[in-house]
Amino acid sequence: MIDTQIIEQLKTIFNVLEGTIDLVFSQCGHNKQEELIAMLEQVASTSAHINVAASDKLSDVPSVSIRHNGEDTGIRFTGIPGGHEFTSLVLAILNADQKGKLPDAVIINRMRRLKGPIQIKTVVSLSCENCPEVVQALNLIAVFHTGVSHEMVDGAFFQDEVKALGIQGVPSVMSGTTLISSGKTDLSKLLDSLEAEFGVSEKATRLEPADLGLFDVAVVGGGPAGVSAAIYTARKGLKTVIIAERIGGQVKDTRGIENLISVPYTEGPELAGKLAAHVNAYNIKVLEHRRLIGIENAEPKQLVLGSGENLNARAVIIATGAKWKNLDIPGEREYTGRGVAFCPHCDGPFYKGKDVAVIGGRQFRD
Repeated sequence: MIDTQIIEQLKTIFNVLEGTIDLVFSQCGHNKQEELIAMLEQVASTSAHINVAASDKLSDVPSVSIRHNGEDTGIRFTGIPGGHEFTSLVLAILNADQKGKLPDAVIINRMRRLKGPIQIKTVVSLSCENCPEVVQALNLIAVFHTGVSHEMVDGAFFQDEVKALGIQGVPSVMSGTTLISSGKTDLSKLLDSLEAEFGVSEKATRLEPADLGLFDVAVVGGGPAGVSAAIYTARKGLKTVIIAERIGGQVKDTRGIENLISVPYTEGPELAGKLAAHVNAYNIKVLEHRRLIGIENAEPKQLVLGSGENLNARAVIIATGAKWKNLDIPGEREYTGRGVAFCPHCDGPFYKGKDVAVIGGRQFRD
């Protein structure tokens, strides 16, 4: 059951809804069905724009799909979207009505250029902290591309299928039996993977190079260092742009952060949210879900982005930080999610009773 405090928060969150959202559950005899219906009814109680409806479709396990103004959005949750995935359900409702934080026009156009139809599902664990970002990104693509459908699948309900598919890590994005992506990733990289797998429609609007103009400072990287640099250059009156795959960077993946000066304890997503809010308080152009693919050290500097955009800057600050490292050995990429894993918290249960090699880590000595 959803506690009273969260119910009150949802009332505020859903106050922006304008369209009609239907949470449509399948007919199911599973003993968890009533739990799902009770959750959906509690969510619906927070807004007059949200309804709960029964489908005539049969399902072996509890499942719910989302309709917007009577039209199927292509978003489906199979299993009960609780735990970390409750946020994914809330955002799916907002995004279906094109509310909440949405990508900019360039990224939306990139989504719409995917060659459909595409049917994908993401196998998750409700205790996985990396899964929601993937689920939410793919739900967004389904919202903006009518030829894409995305299903979140709680692997706990489909252990035989998970075993048959050879899945040994979450989140695992599947198209049929093909593994599209495994492990933590972001919207930009998911679009790369989908474009590589399905191609780009020639009928869609092509992304012509877009000249974004001249900036005094371009900051490459959206972590604490990049955000700090952008804020201080903007405070000095310099025209500033941030180019980043995501605001927050690797900090966003950090579960617990202790003893940041004046902050005894916080968590990565919370800190990343505050970084984004701080950036938005200034006149800083943010190019999120972007990757810098080329730079010419001219006067001014000329920057080319993977999105098809380009810009000029009198100065460039590189604050790309760090990322999880790969070994770059044969088989590593092919077996990621099928024997090679990076998160013991999320993926550890897949290796119960098996021989495991732990590679990496750091040992501190006095």
